[in-house]
Amino acid sequence: MNAPSKVGPPISTEVYLNNRTDQDFGRLDKIDWCGTSKPPVNVPSQQTRYFMQLADSFLGCSEGGLVFVVNQDIKWVVAWSNTLDDNKVYTEITKKETIEWDKIKEKLEKSTSNVEVTDEGYKSTVDIDPYSVKPNVNAKLEDAPAA
Repeated sequence: MNAPSKVGPPISTEVYLNNRTDQDFGRLDKIDWCGTSKPPVNVPSQQTRYFMQLADSFLGCSEGGLVFVVNQDIKWVVAWSNTLDDNKVYTEITKKETIEWDKIKEKLEKSTSNVEVTDEGYKSTVDIDPYSVKPNVNAKLEDAPAA
């Protein structure tokens, strides 16, 4: 059985950023590859922030990424792609000095609609409806369980 097809071009992507850590985090960087957004500048501890990225109706896509500083040198990366093809998400937790958006975009294109990563003492879980034209991106960062 084939996967369901989309009913039309992407309209928007609603992004929910859920901070389940004891650290407030602030936005370090953002990118809108396709579409426009105004994400929050911070996500307080134990709270969720929401924003919408409007799709570019000419190109038919809503794609973007965010980087938050979690604990001085730890960065939480969240990226999404809402296109005429399958919707995808990508996440990583890193101490890299520079976020290379070209590499993040390449990894996003090879990703799926549900990604989970544990690194640097944190666990990131991100998902998106793979076929919706107005999907929610649910991104959660929490303390990683002790090994």
